[in-house]
Amino acid sequence: MTSIPLSEFDGVAGASAKFADLGDTHAGRITAAVHAQQREFGTMKPETWPDGSPKMEWQITLATAAGDNVVLYARGGSFQPDVNPATGELYAGESMRSAISTAVREAGCDAIDVGAELAVAFTGYAKAETGKHPAKLFRAQYRPAVAKSIPVDLFK
Repeated sequence: MTSIPLSEFDGVAGASAKFADLGDTHAGRITAAVHAQQREFGTMKPETWPDGSPKMEWQITLATAAGDNVVLYARGGSFQPDVNPATGELYAGESMRSAISTAVREAGCDAIDVGAELAVAFTGYAKAETGKHPAKLFRAQYRPAVAKSIPVDLFK
């Protein structure tokens, strides 16, 4: 089993996971992950903080039950949930990166393993900053990879 610490990732391929509607979920077996610099939507220019340091994200590839590969682009952030106009209650969730970290820790792990299962659901919106679209909020579930057994009597 290959173990990937939460701080280090490498190797993704697949279509970007879309979260268009509340409740949209992507789930599958983790096949690869990268800790990479974020790219600006549209221009693909590398994004940086005001001090010039790179903005980073996790790019996690999932092999879905349908046989497709999708890539989750997990960015961080601390957001205040907005009010759901349909219910009057606050949306639940956090940034995708935080949701995945929470799920990994709740599963008793400190790293993401290739072969583990991950599900991420779009659960709501954060309060929008002036002139910007509201950030999406997520919940995640992580199931650790199962170690493969080694035959004891292989040569007997």
